Amino acid sequence: MEELRDIKDIVEVHEYSFETLMALIFLTVILLLLLLYFIKNRRRRRKRLSPKAVALQKLKAINYSKAKEVVYCFGEEGFLWRDEKNSEEFNAIEKALIPYKYKKEIPPLDETLIKRVKTFIKGLK
Repeated sequence: MEELRDIKDIVEVHEYSFETLMALIFLTVILLLLLLYFIKNRRRRRKRLSPKAVALQKLKAINYSKAKEVVYCFGEEGFLWRDEKNSEEFNAIEKALIPYKYKKEIPPLDETLIKRVKTFIKGLK
């Protein structure tokens, strides 16, 4: 026993592996949640408008002081919104707009015709 003089008493060793493991799991979960959040928002930002929604925006942005713009824009974009309910009204407005098509110089639109076009556009949803 004389040779074993340098052996010391048992010393408590502080082990932090459990806390380190929990911290890594917590950080991994936070990073995954952030990744999912950004992926979800990216899809939301990429959402494109349907052709009908684009047509409705163009119809609402018509400049009524330019008769040709009203005639052609209403004909192209309003056609997408034609259905069973408003088909007759659309066709009646289209027939009223025919004299303004295919001419170089045209007079300004009649106020009653502008009102009909505006009421048709307001009825779209």
